[in-house]
Order: sequence, then C-alpha cells, then structure tokens
Amino acid sequence: MAIGRAFYHASGRGKGHRACYEAGMAELLHIPYSPWSEKARWALDLSGLAHTRRRYQPLLGELELRVVLRRPVGVVSVPLFRDGATVLSDSFDIARHAAQHGAAALFPKGREAEVARYNALSERGLAAGRVLALSRMLASEQALLEMVPKALRKRLGKLALPIAAFGVRRTLRKYAPNAAALAEHERTLNEVLDGLRRDLAASDAKPAALLGAFSYADVAMAQVLAFVSPPARLPVGKASRATFLDKTLAERHADLIAWRDALYEAHRGPTEHA
Repeated sequence: MAIGRAFYHASGRGKGHRACYEAGMAELLHIPYSPWSEKARWALDLSGLAHTRRRYQPLLGELELRVVLRRPVGVVSVPLFRDGATVLSDSFDIARHAAQHGAAALFPKGREAEVARYNALSERGLAAGRVLALSRMLASEQALLEMVPKALRKRLGKLALPIAAFGVRRTLRKYAPNAAALAEHERTLNEVLDGLRRDLAASDAKPAALLGAFSYADVAMAQVLAFVSPPARLPVGKASRATFLDKTLAERHADLIAWRDALYEAHRGPTEHA
C-alpha cells in the first residue's frame, strides 16, 4: 500500500489532477517518451486545444485505464484523451479530434483516406520498432531501472530491476507474440522506411511532405524513426535512449532522420511533457 501511495503521488495522480478534470478541462494521459503519445501531443499542440497532461506509468496505471475505458479485459494503452463525454484511446482519433479544434490542416479535405493509410503504415513500422527496442532494453539493467519512477526505486530496492523486466516482457507479449522473430521485425521496419523514402522523393516542399504540404501523414511517419534514432527532444534516460537507437538502421536511413529533424524544426514548437 505504501508503494502504491508513493506511485500515486509521484505520477501526478493526486487531488489536483482530479479536480482539474472534473472542472471541465480536457486531459491527455500519455507516456512522455512514447512515439504514439507524441503523435497525439503534436496534433494537440497544433490545435491549441486547452488541456492538461498527466504521465501514465505502464503496469501500475493499468487499472485506472481499464476503468475509464470500461474494458476489463483485452489490450488497453495510452495515449488516452478525455474531453467532456468524449473519451479517445488512439493517437489517430485524438489527432482527428484536434483537427476539429484548430488543426484542420493536418487532415486535408478530400485526402483523409491517404492520411489514414500513412497512419496505418506508421503503426506497422512502430510495432516492429518497439519489438526491436524493447528486446535491446532487456539486455540493459540501467535502461530497465530508468523505466521505474524515481520515487519508487528506493522503496523497491533490489525488486526494481525484476519488476521493470517483467513489465517490458509483458509489453512484448501484449503487442508482439512473435517477438522472438527479430529479423522479421527488422525487415518490416526497413520496408516501411524504404517506402517512406520513395514517397518523399515526389515532394517539392521544404521539408518534404507526403501530401505536398505538412499533414498528419508526416507526423505519423516521422515517429517510426524514434526506434531508429530517437529525436533529441525525446525525454528519456541515457541508457533508454541507447536502446531506442539502432546504429545500423540509423546509418541506412540517415536521410530520413535528417528529414524528421527538419520536420520538427519547421513544425514542432516547445511542448510540455509532464
């Protein structure tokens, strides 16, 4: 119980956050270092839609997530966005909600199907990249410890490492039953990125844009590169950052990493991760 209370306050799940949501302010529950959460944050930031943000802690925060989503069994994940009676638990749906509140350019009229296709492609690449990154994380004790909230590490002591490893293995089982087929996931990631390169070659925009002008298609596809070479602004520990990095793939896709960084420079302002 003491550990549970410590986590509750360390992760920002106190009365202030409940009061803020109950007062009518929209809320994003997210993981700061997750590319899925970054998709949602980017869209929300462009929309200007007023909302608060609260960090989700995998494993420990799952009960709350199931209660909010009314989903006692099956896969639940963040980002989760609540705006009045609206509850959205998918980055793409959150982005579409943002588009209705000031970020319409993310979904160009008449090209919504193309944006959806690129989002699906992004999900395919991210799923493969996640398996590769989490498999590397299991081999790094420091990276695993970085996944445990600082407020809990001292309380857990030697239990922190096995609990973190259990959480990572559970995530792999949750999203990738065939996680052992690392070569297959690497092929998938390369296929997605090679296709991105071909499509960007047709753009005259600076930086290049998949639909001719910046849209959510670019936001979604840029996130795939987080598991190749994470962006400098990614709020993640040094050891965890190293597990997100794949030096071989980063060399092969250096041009796409440069595109991603230029996209951030041109279209991504400062953001709050807390």
